[in-house]
Amino acid sequence: ECTELGVTPAELERSERPAWRAVGSFALSYRSVLDRARAAHRDAADLLAEAGAILRTAEPEMLGPLGRLRAVLIDDAQELTAGGVALVAALRSRGIAVLAFGDPDISSGAFRGAGPELFASLVAMLGDVHVLDEAHRQDPALTALTRTVVQTIGASGRIEHRRAPGPAAADGPGDAVQAFIAPSPHEEHDLIARTLREWHLLHGIGWERMAVIAHDTRQVAALEAELAAREVPTRAAGVQRPLGSETVVRDIVGIVRLALTEPAERDPQLLAEALRTPFGGLDGVGLRRLRARLRHLELEAGGSAPARLLLRDGIAEPARLARLDTAEARIADRFGTLLHEVREARLRGETIHELLWRVWDSSRAADGRRLALSWQEAANSPSGAETARALDALVALFDAAKRSVERAPEKGPEAFIHDILDSEVPEDSLSAPERPATVTLMTPATALGTEFDAVVIAGVQDGVWPNVRLRGGLLETWRLGEAVAAARSGEPEHEHSTLDRRRAALHDELRLFVRALSRARHRLLVTAVDDDDQSPSAFFGFLPDPLPPQERHAHPLTLRGLVAKHRRVLTTSTDPVARSEAAGQLRLLAEADVPGADPDEWFGVRPPSDERPLRDLETGSVPVS
Repeated sequence: ECTELGVTPAELERSERPAWRAVGSFALSYRSVLDRARAAHRDAADLLAEAGAILRTAEPEMLGPLGRLRAVLIDDAQELTAGGVALVAALRSRGIAVLAFGDPDISSGAFRGAGPELFASLVAMLGDVHVLDEAHRQDPALTALTRTVVQTIGASGRIEHRRAPGPAAADGPGDAVQAFIAPSPHEEHDLIARTLREWHLLHGIGWERMAVIAHDTRQVAALEAELAAREVPTRAAGVQRPLGSETVVRDIVGIVRLALTEPAERDPQLLAEALRTPFGGLDGVGLRRLRARLRHLELEAGGSAPARLLLRDGIAEPARLARLDTAEARIADRFGTLLHEVREARLRGETIHELLWRVWDSSRAADGRRLALSWQEAANSPSGAETARALDALVALFDAAKRSVERAPEKGPEAFIHDILDSEVPEDSLSAPERPATVTLMTPATALGTEFDAVVIAGVQDGVWPNVRLRGGLLETWRLGEAVAAARSGEPEHEHSTLDRRRAALHDELRLFVRALSRARHRLLVTAVDDDDQSPSAFFGFLPDPLPPQERHAHPLTLRGLVAKHRRVLTTSTDPVARSEAAGQLRLLAEADVPGADPDEWFGVRPPSDERPLRDLETGSVPVS
C-alpha cells in the first residue's frame, strides 16, 4: 500500500504514530536486504509503479510493441487499486484510448485498497461515461432483488448506474428466489444437496451450471466435504489448502515415515492407524480381530505382552504373523513387507518420490486389485467425487515430491515428510483440475466474472455475513492515505469514528452479497442455521419468507433414498397397491445393480436358518476376548 500511495519510509518515520515509525525503519532494512538477495525481485505494487513510470517517461522507440498500442480495454475496473488507476493515467498520458467496464456496487477489494472511491476517480479521469441500462443476465425477480439490496449501499462518487427495483410481481418472486433456515448445520447441508439434485433432475440444469457461494474459504472447505459425502459432484474454485491437510496425503506420507523409523521405535498407535488407511487394507473390525488373535496366542504361550506391542513386533517380523492363517494376518503381513521394502529402498538411496510410488503401487483394494485401478473406477462413478478429490491430492503430492527432488536433491525424504505434515502454507502452483459436470464452490471474491443458471448462497449467518469486525487496528492502514495526504498538504487529518468505520465495513459486506446474488440467472437459494449457537443474518430481511418446515423433509432424490423409501413402504405399509408398486420398483432397481435393492442383501427379513444356539454352554466353553 505504501508503494501504491507513493509513501516513502522517511515519511513513515516522521509520523506521530509509533507503529508507523517502526514500519518505516523496518522498510529501509527490508529493502536493503531484498535488494542484496534478489536484485530483480518486484511485487505487484512495484511492477505497477515501475510500469507507470516507464510509460510516462520512456521514448516511443524504447517501448517496442507497446509503442504501437492504440487502445486498452479493462474489465471489472472496480477492482483496480491506486497503482492500477495510476497505470491507466499513464496510458492516457501517451494518447492511448482506455475503455473500462465496472460496477462499484460489487467491488470486493477494500482489504487491498480497491474501493468505489478509486473507481469514481477513474471515471472522472476517463470523462466519457455510458450506463448500460438493460439487464441481460437475471430473470426479473432476481434483478429486482439485486437492485433492492444495492439501494442500501452507500454511494461513493457515482450513482447514475443505479436503477429502481421496479414494481414487485403480484405473486412474489415464485420459485426464482427461496430462503431456508435450518435447525442445524447438518440439515442445512441436506437441504442444499437436495435442492441441487432437484435442480439437476427435475429442472434439467447441468451440474456445471450451478454454484454454491459462501462468505469465506473455511465455509467453502466444509461445504466441499459435506456435499461430497451426500454424493453431489463439486469443485472448489480458488480454495487452496496445504497438502498435509488432505487425509489421503497424511496417510501415505505417514506410512513412509513409519517405514523410515526403526522397527522397535515405531509408535503402536500410528501403526494401527496406518493399517486402517486404504494403503493398510484393514478396517476397524479386522484390526480388532487381528489384535485379539495375537493376544490369545501370547496367552497360550504364557506371555503377557499387550496386543498393541504384539502387533508392532509382528509387523517388524512378519514370520510371527505367518502362524495366523487369517485374512487379517495376511493383510498385516503384506503391510509389514511393504514397510521393510520401503526402508531397504531408502538405504539404497531412493528419493521420496520413489518411496511414495512404492507405497501407492503396492497397495491393494479389498477385492485384491491394485488400489489405483479401483480408485480410478470409483472416481468415474456418479458418486465418486470424494475419490476423485483424493486422487487429485495424490497427484499434487507426487508433483511436490518431484519438484523437491529436482530443486534440492541433497534433502532427504525426512525433510520432505516434515514439510508436508507440518506446513500450513499451500503450494501456490497447485490447483484442482477442471472436471466436467461438477457444482462450483466459491467465495464472492472468486465469483467475479462468472454466472450460473442456479446459485445457492450458504451460511448467511449473523456475525459471518455481514462481518463488520474492524480490520487494520494494529497498524491503522485504513487511515494511511488520508494521513499522508494531510501531512503533505499541511491540513489537519480527518478523524473517523468507530461508527463510520463499521458503516463502511457493512457496505463492503453488502457489496459482496450483491456480487453473490448477481451470479444467478434463473434460480437462487439462500440458507442459514438457527440454533443455540448461530442465528440467521439480517440480510434475510431482503428475501421472501423461508419455506415452512413441512417442505424440508422431502425425498433426498438419491438412489439410496429411493431404495430406502420403497423398502419402508414394502415392509411397513398395509396398502397392497402401494406394496406391489414398491416391490416392482425395487425389482427394477435390483436389476440395475443399485445397492440395497435386492432382498438377498437385506438383514433381518429371513427366518432363522437354525434354531439351535451358536454354542452349547453345557458341553463346551466360550472364549472371551
